[in-house]
Amino acid sequence: MRAILTFHSVDDSGSVISFSPATFAALVEAVGRRHAIVDLDALLDGAEGVAITFDDGMRSVLQHALPVLGAHGVPAHLFLTTNTVGRATPWPDPPSDIPAFPMLDWDEVEALVAGGVRIENHTTSHPDLRATSDDDIRTELDHADAIIEARLGRRPRFFAYPFGYYDDRTRALVAGRYRASVTTELRTLGDDDDLTAVPRLDAYYLQDPRWFSTLGEPATRAYLSARSLLRTVRGSHVVPEPGYFAALRRALHP
Repeated sequence: MRAILTFHSVDDSGSVISFSPATFAALVEAVGRRHAIVDLDALLDGAEGVAITFDDGMRSVLQHALPVLGAHGVPAHLFLTTNTVGRATPWPDPPSDIPAFPMLDWDEVEALVAGGVRIENHTTSHPDLRATSDDDIRTELDHADAIIEARLGRRPRFFAYPFGYYDDRTRALVAGRYRASVTTELRTLGDDDDLTAVPRLDAYYLQDPRWFSTLGEPATRAYLSARSLLRTVRGSHVVPEPGYFAALRRALHP
């Protein structure tokens, strides 16, 4: 089994992009008992295991996730939106159900790097690239790559589409710039994945401990497929439907 998990904020607010610190610690421990936790390069080279990624750059990753990663000696990647470093929100127009989060400053980003987290590109300002011109997309990528390299001495090897949104045009524009570009498509990796649109499992949908040790198993794959279909119908990658969520879990784990 090969999978990429993605998180945003590790906090107790209960927001739709939050994962509690205690649950994060339990997930890392449980997943680590069943699978190797590896970096993206190893995973894309064919290693079996799970890679851990974070999007945007919330300070809670340093406060609550890094101690857990360090305790278990496992790698991770942070896809950083560079214009929000030291600010309070990663989005130009945050959805009403997502609070403003304290963001990492550059000293804190450097502390993550020192702790073994690799910093990757998540654009300069987190736009929907489908509605962004070719020139502006190039600028978003160029500026983020340049400041990350200038600050940290390492150019990003991976890219994450803001909001997970992409199309053929945006894929063509990022192709060749990075080893791979990741999405929010809810599935594990296959043998023939296009490296311009690599799937990830949004950990928001895996907060029940019953899922932690069953990644890659048929029931979990069926659950994630159903979540992915429902999310596509609703046109959203974060908004939950609690009644459906609970019913599906009961059906798959009677």
